[in-house]
Amino acid sequence: MRFRKLSHVELEALSEELIQFLVVQGIDDELWREINKESPRKAEELVSLFSDTVLKKVYSKISYLYFVSEQIFSIFKVEGEDMEAIVIKNKSKTVCFENLNGVITRISNNNNDFEVLHAKRTLGDKILDEIHTLTEKGCLVAEEELWQYFSQFHKNLTNKASF
Repeated sequence: MRFRKLSHVELEALSEELIQFLVVQGIDDELWREINKESPRKAEELVSLFSDTVLKKVYSKISYLYFVSEQIFSIFKVEGEDMEAIVIKNKSKTVCFENLNGVITRISNNNNDFEVLHAKRTLGDKILDEIHTLTEKGCLVAEEELWQYFSQFHKNLTNKASF
């Protein structure tokens, strides 16, 4: 999968890393200027390859992601080639999930106007593609403590439901 190309601002911020990348590819400053002038398509391909390399490195360091919308809260745990998710669906027609604190407040009030789902799947070498897709859809990086909070919440619900 091709990830998005880094923006001009992002490339400027990573200019030293781009230079190092080009040197590893055997491209010095003079050759880079020549490629840009005479083969702009090749220059674009090199920038895309660099972008993919940077994003893969960033994505490989992500362990937790979360997403909040008016009707859905999702939190994801990435572990190797596996991804685990806890999803809370808002069943209220009048009250929306406004933000992360709103979700936490809502589930703490012991209302029964939400549904909690849990899933785990192995993605293998597609794990970085999935992280990319989730970030493109608006997921944000989360801390382990946030995962632990919702994981414990899910376990408590599961224990209450069992006999």
